[in-house]
Amino acid sequence: MAQFNPNDVTVDDFKAYFDRAFPFAPDDDPDNKEYIRDTDIEIAFQQAKVNFNNTVWSDYESAKIAFLFLTAHYLCMDMRMAQSGLASSGSFIMSSKSVGDVSASYAIPQAFLDSPALNYLTSTEFGLKYLSLLYPRCIGSATVVLGTTTVR
Repeated sequence: MAQFNPNDVTVDDFKAYFDRAFPFAPDDDPDNKEYIRDTDIEIAFQQAKVNFNNTVWSDYESAKIAFLFLTAHYLCMDMRMAQSGLASSGSFIMSSKSVGDVSASYAIPQAFLDSPALNYLTSTEFGLKYLSLLYPRCIGSATVVLGTTTVR
């Protein structure tokens, strides 16, 4: 089986996979800034390629799906940033919030809080989905075996 190459993923692949998740610009008005444009997706592809580790994935399809979710995360963050423009400001993930009698808090693994990269991925559902695909592949195991060598 061929190894996954992020450069092989197309804008059409992205649109087909996320056909219900994003408001894509209509074909007859592809530069409409009220919608997600092909150039927006291409920019997100570039960003995802920077942080995508191809060696973690055991098969082509899993790698492609993960790459698409990472791209979707960057696309969402870019759109949020574009909508806020010069008023854009960063924030950390919410651990608790209260408004009147309603409060919300999240249990966030310490490893996610300690890592700026993982922390950033928790800011969208697409990033969380990517983490859910990635995290099990990053857990390793080690075994210690007692023994000696024949070399003296």
